[in-house]
Amino acid sequence: MSRILLPAVDDPIVEPTRTEPRRQRGGWSLKPRPRIGLDLGSDDDLLLLRNTTAVPWSIYHDYHHIGIIDPDELLAMHLCKHGTLSARPSGTQDSVEYLVLPLTYIVNEVYIYRRHFAADLEVYDMRALA
Repeated sequence: MSRILLPAVDDPIVEPTRTEPRRQRGGWSLKPRPRIGLDLGSDDDLLLLRNTTAVPWSIYHDYHHIGIIDPDELLAMHLCKHGTLSARPSGTQDSVEYLVLPLTYIVNEVYIYRRHFAADLEVYDMRALA
Protein backbone atom coordinates (compact mmCIF):
# COMPACT_ATOMS: atom_id res chain seq x y z
CA MET A 1 0.00 0.00 0.00
CA SER A 2 1.37 3.36 -0.98
CA ARG A 3 0.98 6.54 0.99
CA ILE A 4 0.72 10.03 -0.36
CA LEU A 5 2.39 12.60 1.80
CA LEU A 6 1.76 16.31 1.44
CA PRO A 7 4.83 18.47 1.36
CA ALA A 8 5.53 20.46 4.46
CA VAL A 9 4.63 24.12 4.06
CA ASP A 10 5.63 26.80 6.48
CA ASP A 11 2.66 28.80 7.74
CA PRO A 12 3.02 32.42 6.71
CA ILE A 13 3.22 34.87 9.53
CA VAL A 14 -0.06 36.76 9.67
CA GLU A 15 0.04 40.00 11.56
CA PRO A 16 -3.11 41.21 13.26
CA THR A 17 -4.82 44.01 11.36
CA ARG A 18 -4.67 47.47 12.80
CA THR A 19 -6.78 50.44 11.84
CA GLU A 20 -5.03 53.73 11.61
CA PRO A 21 -7.00 56.93 11.31
CA ARG A 22 -5.99 58.98 8.33
CA ARG A 23 -5.56 62.64 8.77
CA GLN A 24 -7.66 64.78 6.46
CA ARG A 25 -6.63 68.07 4.97
CA GLY A 26 -7.12 70.88 7.43
CA GLY A 27 -6.25 68.82 10.48
CA TRP A 28 -8.40 67.41 13.21
CA SER A 29 -11.24 69.49 14.54
CA LEU A 30 -13.23 68.90 17.70
CA LYS A 31 -15.90 71.40 16.68
CA PRO A 32 -18.59 70.32 14.22
CA ARG A 33 -18.57 72.15 10.93
CA PRO A 34 -21.64 74.24 10.06
CA ARG A 35 -24.02 72.81 7.52
CA ILE A 36 -25.01 74.80 4.48
CA GLY A 37 -28.65 75.24 3.47
CA LEU A 38 -29.48 75.55 -0.21
CA ASP A 39 -32.08 77.98 -1.48
CA LEU A 40 -33.36 76.66 -4.78
CA GLY A 41 -35.64 79.61 -5.49
CA SER A 42 -38.94 77.90 -4.77
CA ASP A 43 -40.32 80.92 -2.84
CA ASP A 44 -41.51 78.55 -0.11
CA ASP A 45 -43.94 77.01 -2.62
CA LEU A 46 -46.40 79.91 -2.35
CA LEU A 47 -48.95 80.03 -5.17
CA LEU A 48 -51.44 82.85 -5.64
CA LEU A 49 -54.66 81.87 -7.41
CA ARG A 50 -57.00 84.62 -8.59
CA ASN A 51 -60.53 84.05 -9.89
CA THR A 52 -61.65 87.02 -12.01
CA THR A 53 -64.86 85.34 -13.25
CA ALA A 54 -68.39 85.28 -11.84
CA VAL A 55 -68.27 81.48 -11.42
CA PRO A 56 -66.96 79.52 -8.40
CA TRP A 57 -64.29 76.95 -9.34
CA SER A 58 -63.15 73.67 -7.76
CA ILE A 59 -59.35 73.51 -7.72
CA TYR A 60 -57.36 70.26 -8.07
CA HIS A 61 -53.63 69.58 -7.79
CA ASP A 62 -52.65 66.32 -9.51
CA TYR A 63 -56.33 65.28 -9.32
CA HIS A 64 -56.52 65.84 -5.55
CA HIS A 65 -59.23 68.29 -4.54
CA ILE A 66 -57.75 71.38 -2.85
CA GLY A 67 -60.80 73.54 -2.40
CA ILE A 68 -63.22 75.99 -3.98
CA ILE A 69 -62.35 79.51 -5.05
CA ASP A 70 -65.27 81.95 -5.12
CA PRO A 71 -65.83 84.69 -7.72
CA ASP A 72 -63.42 87.66 -7.52
CA GLU A 73 -61.35 85.97 -4.80
CA LEU A 74 -57.59 85.75 -4.30
CA LEU A 75 -56.44 82.48 -2.75
CA ALA A 76 -52.90 81.99 -1.40
CA MET A 77 -51.81 78.38 -0.93
CA HIS A 78 -48.61 76.48 -0.18
CA LEU A 79 -48.12 73.40 -2.33
CA CYS A 80 -45.37 71.61 -4.22
CA LYS A 81 -45.11 73.26 -7.60
CA HIS A 82 -45.00 70.22 -9.83
CA GLY A 83 -47.56 68.24 -11.79
CA THR A 84 -50.78 69.87 -12.96
CA LEU A 85 -53.20 72.38 -11.54
CA SER A 86 -56.74 71.95 -12.84
CA ALA A 87 -60.04 73.69 -12.26
CA ARG A 88 -63.67 73.05 -13.14
CA PRO A 89 -66.84 75.04 -12.44
CA SER A 90 -68.18 74.21 -9.00
CA GLY A 91 -71.76 73.09 -8.47
CA THR A 92 -72.39 71.76 -11.98
CA GLN A 93 -73.98 68.33 -12.22
CA ASP A 94 -73.33 67.71 -15.90
CA SER A 95 -69.96 66.75 -17.34
CA VAL A 96 -67.75 69.77 -18.01
CA GLU A 97 -64.23 70.17 -19.27
CA TYR A 98 -61.37 71.00 -16.95
CA LEU A 99 -58.94 73.89 -17.27
CA VAL A 100 -55.48 72.34 -16.95
CA LEU A 101 -52.15 74.10 -16.36
CA PRO A 102 -48.71 72.51 -15.84
CA LEU A 103 -46.92 73.73 -12.71
CA THR A 104 -43.21 74.46 -12.32
CA TYR A 105 -41.33 76.17 -9.53
CA ILE A 106 -41.19 79.45 -11.47
CA VAL A 107 -45.00 79.87 -11.48
CA ASN A 108 -46.06 82.40 -8.83
CA GLU A 109 -49.58 83.44 -9.86
CA VAL A 110 -52.43 81.77 -11.71
CA TYR A 111 -55.41 83.64 -13.15
CA ILE A 112 -58.78 82.18 -14.12
CA TYR A 113 -60.46 84.54 -16.54
CA ARG A 114 -63.10 84.74 -19.29
CA ARG A 115 -62.25 85.52 -22.93
CA HIS A 116 -64.61 86.86 -25.59
CA PHE A 117 -63.86 85.63 -29.11
CA ALA A 118 -67.09 86.73 -30.75
CA ALA A 119 -70.44 88.13 -29.73
CA ASP A 120 -71.77 84.66 -29.00
CA LEU A 121 -68.55 82.82 -28.00
CA GLU A 122 -67.10 83.03 -24.47
CA VAL A 123 -64.32 80.78 -23.22
CA TYR A 124 -62.86 80.34 -19.71
CA ASP A 125 -59.09 80.04 -19.52
CA MET A 126 -56.30 79.75 -16.97
CA ARG A 127 -52.97 81.60 -17.27
CA ALA A 128 -49.76 81.33 -15.25
CA LEU A 129 -47.49 84.26 -14.40
CA ALA A 130 -43.88 83.83 -13.35
